[in-house]
Amino acid sequence: MRQRWLLIFILLGVALLLTVSVFYTLEKEKSVELPKLTDLEANRVLSIRIERKDAPLISLLKKQHDIWQMTMPYHLPGNHIRINRLLEMLSARQYKSLEMAELNLAELSLDEPLATVKFNQLTIAFGDRSPMNDGQRYALIKQKVYLLADTVYQSLNGNALAFVSLSPLGNNPKITALKMPDYSIVLKEGQWSFTSTTLSPDEIDTSQDALNTFIDNWQQLQAFNVEPYTESSDEGQIDISLLDQAQTLHLTIMSTQQIFVLGQKEKGVQYQLPISQTDKLLHLPTKTQAND
Repeated sequence: MRQRWLLIFILLGVALLLTVSVFYTLEKEKSVELPKLTDLEANRVLSIRIERKDAPLISLLKKQHDIWQMTMPYHLPGNHIRINRLLEMLSARQYKSLEMAELNLAELSLDEPLATVKFNQLTIAFGDRSPMNDGQRYALIKQKVYLLADTVYQSLNGNALAFVSLSPLGNNPKITALKMPDYSIVLKEGQWSFTSTTLSPDEIDTSQDALNTFIDNWQQLQAFNVEPYTESSDEGQIDISLLDQAQTLHLTIMSTQQIFVLGQKEKGVQYQLPISQTDKLLHLPTKTQAND
């Protein structure tokens, strides 16, 4: 009987040791972190060049104060959220490194890549998707082949306008003058001045609070989509002067039905906005509304 209990205790001890050993091994494997995909720091990137098959070249440049600007195929402020997401690829740790000796670049479409993105002088080329259907794609970096998440390639292969700022006024705009179809607001010595030939100041709330709120609505404006410009009806022109910008920004009111659309013909784009923004952006509150 004593030998039987002794055997049970020995088996339990062995099982416990095996469990601890497996747990320790798994934890050790978890703690081993892959090095960053590249040694290029995102904050040191000054230019990004994206080339795709049968698609226009995308060129992005970092200006003063870390402001990104698209220079091709459009000349517009960049979308910092999308660009920063792209830069995250440089420090990615989720990837698989493959042995070059076992690979044929042509078979992976890496001899003539489907797309390339160049950060400063560092080029990352993308080939075919992994045949394992695991959501990964072959990439070539400094003569080494990796498997990266396919979402990176998909972000490169979309519309170039995805990398354009959703703000029609650009990043961190500071308005100094706003000319609407039937009135104007101009900043003079730190105060907003309202003028109109059709609207009466007796009816419109032209207090500094009201004008500040109206200008803030424009400065914080964000579209939900940017599209190539298409000729459409012209419901009025808006001219906006911005601090530190010599050229006046010209916007066309293209639609106020179902979707609020502002066009920028000179830049070849139009911005789609929620219809709920129409009144906040086109009309100052009446004094009756201000008193309610």
